[in-house]
Amino acid sequence: MVIAHVIDSLEVGGAEMIVATLCRSHAAAGHNVEVHCLITAGRLAAELEREGVPIHVHEAGWQGTWTLYRALRQSRPDVIHCHNKAATVRAALVAWLARGRAIVATRHGIVRPPFRLRKELKFWIAAALLCDRVVAVCEAARRNMTDGAPSVAHKLVTIRNGAHPPRTDSAQMPAKRGFTLVSVARLVRSKGFDTLLRAVAVAHRVVPDLRLWIVGSGAELNALERLSNELRLEAVVRFCGERRDVGNWLHAADVFVLPSRSEGLPISAIEAMAAGLPAIVTDVGGMPELVALSGAGVVIPVDDVESLARAIVDVASRRAELPMLGARASDCYRAHFTPERMAVEYLALYRECFESAAA
Repeated sequence: MVIAHVIDSLEVGGAEMIVATLCRSHAAAGHNVEVHCLITAGRLAAELEREGVPIHVHEAGWQGTWTLYRALRQSRPDVIHCHNKAATVRAALVAWLARGRAIVATRHGIVRPPFRLRKELKFWIAAALLCDRVVAVCEAARRNMTDGAPSVAHKLVTIRNGAHPPRTDSAQMPAKRGFTLVSVARLVRSKGFDTLLRAVAVAHRVVPDLRLWIVGSGAELNALERLSNELRLEAVVRFCGERRDVGNWLHAADVFVLPSRSEGLPISAIEAMAAGLPAIVTDVGGMPELVALSGAGVVIPVDDVESLARAIVDVASRRAELPMLGARASDCYRAHFTPERMAVEYLALYRECFESAAA
């Protein structure tokens, strides 16, 4: 089977990591895979190219649309898989004109109501008219799209994200002191790190050995560092930057925390489960599903400093239970969130779409 993925870029991010994982899994199973980037390539593109996966970068505008059409006509994919709204809007019609045998779209995130109709309408039209199936990465995402676009409800399927256990380097394990939280994400406003810092400042009064590692980088780094200093958390919070050895930080910590304002089904939360960490997460996207499936976490309201602080204090007071909760998280990961399970489910969907189109 020839499988073509279309995505904005292969910079490091959740959707991009899913594409890289699917490429590797399906290539290892003997299928021909390729990736078409609509904006830029990125670090993951270089890694995939070294592994033999063809990467095509198409410019913006009509010239890029034409080169995408020509590339798809040349490779004649059995399945063209568009990732997220912009790629679906731009590429689904091109894929149809290029006589793609089957067209699949995955929406990796969730649009919080109220829906902005003008921004969503193009995606809904492309999905309804041109896509054989639309994939939601969790049940919350499926409900979200069903509410927003009833016209595509009959095309929706749920395939939960999967991720490999995070990379570790035993020679560089971080030194841990006290009860340590870890959070892994891009430092952008939607991740809610300002709320987390304020909650840590409150919880630290009750848990004096509390520590927080923030792994990641992004546009909010300087503002978050200033807020940390204003809250006098210099000795409590460590900004670790973007890391290739995320597994080291997860394995060394006690609890994973992600205070996001919006999410789909975050890879970092799945990696934390693989590392055997219980979690404190906000009630957005698929994160409550993770906690419900594992029984190893706490769900709190979005942007609620006091609730987050209470959850931190409560988990810290029950440290003896952490190994048991961590075992639950690991078991849940192996049952529901491995990359192998995800790759098999996508391949079955591709075959269903391809066979239906050929009938």
